[in-house]
Amino acid sequence: MVANILANDISIPVLIVGGGPVGLLGAVLLGKRGVGTLLAEKHVKRLDAPKAHALNARSLEICAAAGLPMAAIHAAATSPKDGAVVRMVTSLVGEELGSLPYERQDEAMRALTRWPLINIAQPRVEAIIEQAARTLPGVEIRRGYEWTGCVQQGDTVVSILVERATGQTSKVRSRYLIAADGAGSGVRDQLGIPMEGPHALQSNMMIHFEANLRHLVADRPAILYLLFGPGTNRTLIAYDIDKTWVLMHRCAANAKPEDFDEAVCRRLIFQAIGTTVPDLQIKGVRPWVMSAQVAHCYRSSNAFLVGDAAHRFPPTGGLGLNTGFGDIDNLAWKLSATLSGYAGEGILGSYETERRHIAEINARQSLSNAMRMKVLTEVLGYGPDLSVDAETFAARLADPQNRSKIDEAIQYQKEHFDSLRLQMGFAYGGALDADDALPICEFKPKAVKGARLPHVALADGRSSLDLVARDEMTLFCGSRGGDWKTLLDHLGTPIALRQQGIAFHCVGDFCEHTGIAANGAILVRPDGHILAVAPGASEQAVEGLRRALAQYLARTNDSIAKPYAANAAKVWHVFTRRQA
Repeated sequence: MVANILANDISIPVLIVGGGPVGLLGAVLLGKRGVGTLLAEKHVKRLDAPKAHALNARSLEICAAAGLPMAAIHAAATSPKDGAVVRMVTSLVGEELGSLPYERQDEAMRALTRWPLINIAQPRVEAIIEQAARTLPGVEIRRGYEWTGCVQQGDTVVSILVERATGQTSKVRSRYLIAADGAGSGVRDQLGIPMEGPHALQSNMMIHFEANLRHLVADRPAILYLLFGPGTNRTLIAYDIDKTWVLMHRCAANAKPEDFDEAVCRRLIFQAIGTTVPDLQIKGVRPWVMSAQVAHCYRSSNAFLVGDAAHRFPPTGGLGLNTGFGDIDNLAWKLSATLSGYAGEGILGSYETERRHIAEINARQSLSNAMRMKVLTEVLGYGPDLSVDAETFAARLADPQNRSKIDEAIQYQKEHFDSLRLQMGFAYGGALDADDALPICEFKPKAVKGARLPHVALADGRSSLDLVARDEMTLFCGSRGGDWKTLLDHLGTPIALRQQGIAFHCVGDFCEHTGIAANGAILVRPDGHILAVAPGASEQAVEGLRRALAQYLARTNDSIAKPYAANAAKVWHVFTRRQA
């Protein structure tokens, strides 16, 4: 273990900088694979500001695959009844202009995934992931340690950590460095990687407060209340209607938290609510700047960017944290496979190729969502400065003809709150590019290269995704795929076989659900994405799989014939220490 020895030099396979949800999930994904991991977080205590609130279905599938306690995650989530709607209002107790469903949380989603989207305050999910990470023997989490710089020497990254309480420095030698240190990433800046895209689109002040507003919400619960009217162009986020709220207040670029003292915050909150609330506590004030940027590159030698260090999106659409979960899921298994010898170093190049493209799409959509709101503000009488006077606003609401335009403008926001295809239907390698012409709310699972393995409900209540092997490729085939076992024996690399009727039993037929031939097969990566689809069980199909594996795993035909080295487990558990 690393505890109590950080005064000395240490060596470890992976150093993660940043203890937010993406960094913590990375520690779990690596630790579950036996990779020695040190996570350094500069803050001693977890920040209690709620921040992100939506975990979409794909992120929850990743959590489930990582072995996180899904019951605990759902128990900590916002009630589905409270989090199912977005309301456009003049104030929390004022007139409702309209509403929209918030994403897909109904039972119909069970046909597509075992884990429909939930709302959960970021600190709650962080606590659950951190608790899971701390149980893993090869993982050490050190809070209060700030990363201050690194030097890359060959295949080693030498980082300096400073214990903030004492000023004591430590030198950490790692094979790989993961920057999960957020939008203002110090690692990214030190590596000299610029961000690309518009910055400082809007300045905001997040006011976190606690109050039980259930009696005011009454029969109008929602996860988001978008506020419109003179002086109320803001957003209330109801993480927990009975306790935890955030007011997002647009402010000047030079505004400082100290400008928002207790009196100012209460005035703004009461204006947004539409009445005073006696038992209200201000918990914190934090500025943030809306940007739509993606890092120029995701890698500098053996250092990698993930999450907000790699991309900064407008919050409109809830894609930021969820994209970060996809990043670390993609990267973690590849680092593990490289360390174990299952893949060559060349596979690490696919991380940026695959994930940066997804971030660019999500950044554009998040920005588009933000711009869509202008359609609504215009019909409500707002000027270019996003302000409206009381007389104009009242007249727009009272005009029946304009009211129909308001209804249309509200419906125009649908993509803002329903991006199912971006959440579930992304594919690596462009296999689903034709679907880009469809509305982003439309998603039909497809068993094609690069896409997520379609969810197929199993008779025991699990999902086909629950059968994906964590440390090697998995071959799925239907009940007539019996020849694959013999054929795989000749492939010469470890692949887990999952045949319907033997390894699993479906609700229905696996081939019918996935669209493959009765004797076809789907080769799936450890992150649940498809590497190849075989048309049938034959020597030619096996040769096609061999070529796909060799190319993707970046190994020669000779090396791919070698299964895991006998000491692979020892390689995974490298956790050596070097005295200063």
